[in-house]
Amino acid sequence: MPLTTPLVLFMGGNGHCTARLERIRDALDTQTQPPFVLREVHYPGFEGRPKADSFDGFLDATADHIAALDDGPTPAWIHATGIGGLLALTLRARGRLLDHPMMFQAPVLWGLENRRFPKLMRFGPARATLQWLFAQGAFQRWFVRRQFETPISDTMRTAFFEGYAQCSAMADFFTWLTPGLLRQLEEAFAKHPERLDKIVMLWGGQDAVVTLEELQISERALGHQFERRTFDDWGHYPLIDAPQSWVKAVANEVTP
Repeated sequence: MPLTTPLVLFMGGNGHCTARLERIRDALDTQTQPPFVLREVHYPGFEGRPKADSFDGFLDATADHIAALDDGPTPAWIHATGIGGLLALTLRARGRLLDHPMMFQAPVLWGLENRRFPKLMRFGPARATLQWLFAQGAFQRWFVRRQFETPISDTMRTAFFEGYAQCSAMADFFTWLTPGLLRQLEEAFAKHPERLDKIVMLWGGQDAVVTLEELQISERALGHQFERRTFDDWGHYPLIDAPQSWVKAVANEVTP
């Protein structure tokens, strides 16, 4: 593979696990000359890894891992999905990852402030109930039918929910990712609006989990309009539902 092949570093969402990238890797492997190299950013407290002792520690460990993964001649692209987008944006606000162009797919940003679910999950009993639900086969099958556009195997379904079970950081996110953090980001980007440059949004036309309305809320809060691409055949999980389309969309962004 040529040394000039673009490098894409993947920042997953809450409960992310490696199995979520299985179809993407298969789609890349079928190509004689893949358009980019994909590497996965490993968060503390995911997939059984030790937790960070603070949000600052979590961000520092994530940024350090990105630096270790990025061994190319030019800064790698960051692809972030779900809360991964908010994490990447927070690092940008703190002056990290400024040289990395970014693409966010259905990021959870300022819509977080009005969502009932994060508010509910700040209570311990609600988190315990959620963990119990995620372990129930009937709930898993209902979730898969509701959220995925294409069938997935029982093996992938098990791995998908095991990602949540092994994510000890999940409870911390409901403490760290709050309206207070959003106010800090608004202040930081008001001082350094250039740190919002080189970010493009990828959105699924069928995404009922994070809608474009949430992006508009974020843009109003930041006073910044992002470039955006909308894909009619994408739901919330194009990595799984539309891997060939996802690979093509990412290739279009990273290819000079």
